[in-house]
Amino acid sequence: MTAHVPHFKARVVTVFLLVAVPVLALGVAMVLALGQARLRDGYGRHLEQVAQQTAAAVDTYVLRRVLDLSQLARTPDLRRAAQASSAQPFDVAAVRQADAAWRAGQSAPPVAGGGAPLEARAFLSDTVSFDGTYRELVLTDRYGRLVAASRHAEGSWFGDEDWWQAVTSDGGRGRATMSDVRWDPRTKTYTVAIAVPVPEVTGESLAGVLRIVTDSPELLAAVGGVRLGATGEAMLLREDGSIVFSPPSAGVYRPVDQNARFFATEALRERLTALASGQPGIEGYFRAAAGKERRVVGVARSGLQRQYPNIGWVVAVSQAEAELLAPVRALGWYLLAVIALVLLAVLVVALYFSERLGAPDVDVDMQLVEHPHPATASHIG
Repeated sequence: MTAHVPHFKARVVTVFLLVAVPVLALGVAMVLALGQARLRDGYGRHLEQVAQQTAAAVDTYVLRRVLDLSQLARTPDLRRAAQASSAQPFDVAAVRQADAAWRAGQSAPPVAGGGAPLEARAFLSDTVSFDGTYRELVLTDRYGRLVAASRHAEGSWFGDEDWWQAVTSDGGRGRATMSDVRWDPRTKTYTVAIAVPVPEVTGESLAGVLRIVTDSPELLAAVGGVRLGATGEAMLLREDGSIVFSPPSAGVYRPVDQNARFFATEALRERLTALASGQPGIEGYFRAAAGKERRVVGVARSGLQRQYPNIGWVVAVSQAEAELLAPVRALGWYLLAVIALVLLAVLVVALYFSERLGAPDVDVDMQLVEHPHPATASHIG
């Protein structure tokens, strides 16, 4: 009986490896792709949360400013001055003529009520000097005529200004309003204008309007202070994709190009529309191309629009997808390197043992039979 000693065949091992390794690599690639998708979704939710927190910080700053100014508008000196001016007869033609002369740099006649009361003017000047973020304070009566200002005002009648009409449009007590963020080239700062109603001394009826122009360092710090890794940043946008404020370059605030738009304006609009529809399962993040790279963007609306319809701000926090997925992609390269090393090691071991065990088969029974010499065998025959 012939005994067969098994051994590896190099070709067979190679074929099996060439079939198994691609399947293994494909499985690893699928697992890594699923892991990247899960990681991308997790980071997207995180960016959305950062955007929501930043939007809440912006809302808190603005509402605190409005509250401070509303309390300021209830100061007795300001209420008395506004009410006294409002009690004077109003002639729109005369007021317009005086305002034109004022804006032209000519000597203006005294404003209604015999000029700005010294107490109100002194109070506004002291307030501006006390708080360095206050740029200007202007007090008007219920007709828009200038009553007092912290410095030389740009006009003596503001009844045709949008901000003044927005405050007095309810026809009763008035309501607070605020402007968009604007760049002030004179002070080289971003400013926000807030206007609130001034009530009468003995009631809540409208006596005048108090307007403040203020720097917005805290508002911008809430946005510009967001830093995520090497590429993550936040921007304050309008819903049409125009940029209200972007992070400062080298720590220096600069004016924003009025024609500049967010790199993913269309995707931003679509996502905001989907979120506004209230459909379940709509996430506040998306992927978009920014030049040659792809970024993950988390968005959140400011809640100010409910009180101030002219303020449609959106906070967008974005980060390069390559940076977010770098750990998983590095892990994928490590796995590919391990697979290559294993493949090489198996091939080497298979070839080695194939050579060592590749001797021809031996019939053990033939070693136990004694064969006669050919010459002897002929004599026997």
